[in-house]
Amino acid sequence: MPMNSTDEWYDTEAISDGTYRILEGPYYGMYLAAGAERSYLVDAGIGVGDLRALVEGLVDTPVTLLLTHWHWDHIGNAAQFDDVRIHERERSPAGRVALDGRSEEFLGRPANFLRRWQAAGKALPDGFDADDYTIEPVETPTPLSGDETFDLGGRTLESLHLPGHSPGQLGFLDRQSGILYGGDVIHVEEGLYVHLEGGDVHAYLETFERLRELRDAGVFETLLTSHNPPFVGAELAILDRLEDGLRRIVDGDADYEVVETDWGDARRYEFGGSPVFTEP
Repeated sequence: MPMNSTDEWYDTEAISDGTYRILEGPYYGMYLAAGAERSYLVDAGIGVGDLRALVEGLVDTPVTLLLTHWHWDHIGNAAQFDDVRIHERERSPAGRVALDGRSEEFLGRPANFLRRWQAAGKALPDGFDADDYTIEPVETPTPLSGDETFDLGGRTLESLHLPGHSPGQLGFLDRQSGILYGGDVIHVEEGLYVHLEGGDVHAYLETFERLRELRDAGVFETLLTSHNPPFVGAELAILDRLEDGLRRIVDGDADYEVVETDWGDARRYEFGGSPVFTEP
């Protein structure tokens, strides 16, 4: 069955007025925050569809791309955009954003996705050439530090440095709407991936302490992550559970098993149904 590379390949949902969740493939999420003068796209998916065309069909303002971190499933279509920003610690030594930017652990991920997707009998967009599938680099992204404010016109976003999953992981806070765009601060199956290069359990614990404090102060009441449905209201109790789990790991007071992952062996902990992976 024919499928175009925009609204048929991507699933798009309005989260609130001027805020869209864009889903590519099984669980690769992005978010679009529309303003009167400029719109900001958080993350760029896996690069199979035509993300820029989709976004330009949703808003009529210039679009800035904010990357939460450099991992492959967040930078897929980053090269489609003229204004790309990322934390300074997520760039390669040459200042780029690239599939091999900071390590080689993601080089095989695009091919792995295609293999699994096609083995499941699922369709790809018309005109997509699997043999040419690659993630193009961004040569000169604008570096961020995690203390910026972005004016969209009628709303603002603030960058927050939230390391742990990745050294320069960023979140983006919309205080007016009570929304925090958190990237991979919580990963697949409401878990934490700390076993990838640059993962840091101690930094992650500090990040969760900060998130809990912001939540308890009423700064945000919705957390939007890349690989999960929105966490809203009482669902934000997951922050307490994962913070407690991280503290137990740091204190050496948590049981684990060593398991094989796509990135090699890792310790697997579980807290209230949420898996946490760390280096073995």
